[in-house]
Amino acid sequence: MAALTATGTPSGERLVDQVLAPATASALARVRLRVSHASGERPGHTRVRNRSDATGSELDRHVPYTPGDDLRRIDWATYARLGELLTRKFVAEREVPVWILIDTSPSMGPAGASTKIDMAAAVAGILSVVSLAGGDRLYVGALPGRTSRRRGPLETLGPLRGRHGLNQVRQFLETLEPSESETDFAPALEQALRHIRHGLVVLISDFLVPPEQITPALDVIRAQKCEGKVVQVLSREDLDPSWLRGQDKIVDRETGEEYTIDPSIQTWKRYEDALGTHLEDLKRAALDRGMSTVVTLSDTGLERFLREELPRMGLSLVR
Repeated sequence: MAALTATGTPSGERLVDQVLAPATASALARVRLRVSHASGERPGHTRVRNRSDATGSELDRHVPYTPGDDLRRIDWATYARLGELLTRKFVAEREVPVWILIDTSPSMGPAGASTKIDMAAAVAGILSVVSLAGGDRLYVGALPGRTSRRRGPLETLGPLRGRHGLNQVRQFLETLEPSESETDFAPALEQALRHIRHGLVVLISDFLVPPEQITPALDVIRAQKCEGKVVQVLSREDLDPSWLRGQDKIVDRETGEEYTIDPSIQTWKRYEDALGTHLEDLKRAALDRGMSTVVTLSDTGLERFLREELPRMGLSLVR
């Protein structure tokens, strides 16, 4: 299913500029992004709920003492009450390798405010600010990007650590624009994750491509034992093709190919049914691989996305 060409370009301030404005970025830097099981091996600040360490700031559980355990971790108060030696284990705090991958294929266009590529860059900006503030190792990638194909199907930025990396993220995201090439997800992910395991991967796209191009990419994420999050960004025109009524030709932005259509109610109904099936197939493919999905519209706005959409990804911004 290909994205169709709409007329006109939204005007106004871009969402990505709003995200990276000093006041917004400063507010986002005061919150933390919790993940489910993604974690690296370097000490950090991100709490990994299903992993425990001998050290940490939040108690996870007690385990029976075994010879060789650090005596400083023995819960002496429990021993005084029960006469049983127990060692305290704390919630693991680890630096998480975070990969944020943005589809910049032609279907994400046109460039401008409140377009699909603008919303995708804004979502990437939100996660980048929070990841850097939380002490994680950040990578950002554009698929297929603006670099030579000889260097691979992915344009990359990173690794970045600390808030000083935000300036590089800002320059990268604010200059994103739709490319002239189609995205090939699986090779791009293989390039991105060849040295990453147990990381967090956020894939942002309209995913208006055949399922056989999507599932191999999700399999790459799973093969690397990474935690995957899928963000599908659609436009109002994608959901409601009524703006095409009265027209008998459409152009596929990905290929530039022109199609003749029957501009009838039956055509719009078939389109709506096909889109609904496609959205369900994407959601099912992600869930089958333990990944969460969220669908958002390019004109959703940042406040609503933070309040409603981000928690649906299985991610929560917590103070």
